[in-house]
Amino acid sequence: MRGYFGPPFNQLHFNWHEFDFEAGPYLGFPRSHDVYGDGSIVCVPAPGHTPGSIIVFVTLPNNVRYALVGDLVWQREGLTNLEERPLLSRLWADLDPDGTRQNILRMASIVKRIPNMIVVPAHDQRAFADMAELPNVTTKGLIL
Repeated sequence: MRGYFGPPFNQLHFNWHEFDFEAGPYLGFPRSHDVYGDGSIVCVPAPGHTPGSIIVFVTLPNNVRYALVGDLVWQREGLTNLEERPLLSRLWADLDPDGTRQNILRMASIVKRIPNMIVVPAHDQRAFADMAELPNVTTKGLIL
């Protein structure tokens, strides 16, 4: 995937690591990748919106848990109320609507089992407000 994204990603010296989902099931998803091997960051494949969509589960040392679900749903209610996007949006936005639906059901099940998990869809500003804030970090003139 290196070089797939345009600026600024191809202009900065990121340490890209491609991975496969070599580990077994995780929270109902059939495959996973544990980034550090300690369960703190675990990625699972969630194709549907795009073939390469993933969900990233983050567990902080204080046991606060996040699920970064990207565009699986646009608002948290997509999981709590099992609401898909409107038909035209699904047809326009999802390459595999059935895959999206299957992953919505998986995540909805997780939300029921782990109600204190903070689910963060990419387009839900309310969800970002629930995330811990990190101080600005400056690296080679960039604020991260």
